Amino acid sequence: MEIRTRWRWLLVVILLLAFGLRVHNLEVQSFWNDEGNSARLSERSVALIIEGTASDIHPPLYYLLLHQWRKLAGDSEFGLRSLSVFAGLLVVPLTFVLGNFFNAEAQSRRGKSRGWLLGLVAAALLAINPGLVYYSQETRMYALLGLWAVLSTVLLLRWWSVVGDRLSVSGNRQWWWGGAYVLCAAAGLYTHYFFPAVLLAHNLFVLIKIIQARPKPLTISHFPLTIKHWSFLMLATLLLYAPWLPTFWVQFGSDPINRPGVGEFVTAVAHFLTFGQTVESEASLLWLVAGLLGIGLVYARSKLILPILGVLIPLAMMYATGTTAREYYKFLMVAVPFWAIWLGAALTETNQRGFRLLAGVLLLVLPWGMIQSLQNMYADPAYARADYRAMSQRILAEDHPNAGVILNAANQWEAFTYYFPDDGNVYPLPAGRSRPNPDDIDAALSQIAAQHNRIYAIFWGEAQRDPERLVERWLDAHAFKATDEWVGDVRFVTYAVPSAPATEMATAVSLPFGENIVLDGYTLGETILQPGDIVEVTLFWETAVPLQNRYKVFLHLLDENGNLVSQRDSEPGGGLALTTTWLPGTVVLDNHGLLLPSDLPPGSYRLLLGLYDLANPANRLPITTPHGTTDAYLLTTITVVD
Repeated sequence: MEIRTRWRWLLVVILLLAFGLRVHNLEVQSFWNDEGNSARLSERSVALIIEGTASDIHPPLYYLLLHQWRKLAGDSEFGLRSLSVFAGLLVVPLTFVLGNFFNAEAQSRRGKSRGWLLGLVAAALLAINPGLVYYSQETRMYALLGLWAVLSTVLLLRWWSVVGDRLSVSGNRQWWWGGAYVLCAAAGLYTHYFFPAVLLAHNLFVLIKIIQARPKPLTISHFPLTIKHWSFLMLATLLLYAPWLPTFWVQFGSDPINRPGVGEFVTAVAHFLTFGQTVESEASLLWLVAGLLGIGLVYARSKLILPILGVLIPLAMMYATGTTAREYYKFLMVAVPFWAIWLGAALTETNQRGFRLLAGVLLLVLPWGMIQSLQNMYADPAYARADYRAMSQRILAEDHPNAGVILNAANQWEAFTYYFPDDGNVYPLPAGRSRPNPDDIDAALSQIAAQHNRIYAIFWGEAQRDPERLVERWLDAHAFKATDEWVGDVRFVTYAVPSAPATEMATAVSLPFGENIVLDGYTLGETILQPGDIVEVTLFWETAVPLQNRYKVFLHLLDENGNLVSQRDSEPGGGLALTTTWLPGTVVLDNHGLLLPSDLPPGSYRLLLGLYDLANPANRLPITTPHGTTDAYLLTTITVVD
């Protein structure tokens, strides 16, 4: 397809923009769980990769390609992610080619003045599409999935251009294009289990085109050759995929399906396809998107058959299979190129000057939302991936001589150990895939606690892997939680492990906190410590009546001048023994740890205890002591030495 020289340069500019956005800050963020899995799995031999993916939720082709790619690009974050950069970048020019295929009829009808425009607009939209940019920066297969979707569609249309007009054999060219299509379709199937959605869209497109091309009345005798040729291509694709079919069927489970309303789902997907997942949805922008889709649908007529199928079939398959949660939207990388073409058709296919002007204005407004989403993706911590790099560096920097690391969700191991050396002190728990057993958890954690006096725990995905939070409950009952903070969507927790659990009260005080809570007493660990150590405090609480409010415990460490140097605020039991769950007359054992800063100067420090209302932190409960009423009780003096 001939393009004027100046538009060739414009396409080059679009590709340079696409490349720049995909490599910008490529290695700034840490690998997250799934990326770690890709990095680790691609380290293996070809045989072990195939064996590993047979029990994984994805087929092997992406990992096999990454296995070879890392030999060229290295195993850094940049090197491993660059395969997705390459795949995501190729989607842009291929979508340009695809748009020009759809515009071929218009070129012959009205000349070449706008024959390039649909492909160019679609390519520009894809260059800055936040969803495609996001997955072009991830060491996963979703950019590659989008590449196979658009490449197979280009090959399908090239094959159809050879056989479709006459619906008969046209030399050997159809077999070259047909063979290329088969290889590409098989590659898509070996990349992701969602690729059948693309093949279904292709089959419906071919069927519609055959019906449109034949005279009425329509009978089966009118199209035996094309049906035969297309069936042969599908059969060849299936035969290439046959070795993996048994594994494919195993992936389909019988989990209950929970779907949102159709309108809610379509709205959320329209936002994702246009603006990605790193910006909040805005109704005004979605109305602009709806307007563009409507204009394109009205004026493009049959030209948009395949783009519409390329969008609607994946959406319908997601809805039918119940994969409608946000974490599955990445499957729609197969639909993003068709979505861009559909949006671009609003400008290129209308002959009404007013509607063309309106479409042009709307298309100029859309990048505002896209750029905002890209800015959030690059710079807003709220949208950052979980930072396993920072967590591992923190553990290494603290350099505790006897620390263990618990990963509460076994599939964190790959990402974490990409940055942290596993010297036998990293423990993925619960083990296996079955529902965790309390006795097994108790035995495993008892053994770990016996070997380490400090434990770092990284909690992620507990709702699926440890719904009863058995690991955290055990640690909160047997160790002293000193830090508990969110790192992205992961919780990073530090525990001190005592030589023996503090089940006996060392100091009885019977102090009223407010009207209904009594501190029966407490037990302290060592009070002569070094910077970086953890103060261990066990509190023994009791209430006479059921409590309606949730309260937080605070531990404050003050220097000789009354300055706060360290603090720990937490609901009792590490957040698992809420005051609203306390039974009257039952003693509640409540472990707390307070981390001493690594740069804390030697000296004496006062350790204060108090309770405050979770809903109103300024509302501390009054504590009645023999010396009067206060809102912070002095537990002890901590001596810090070098």
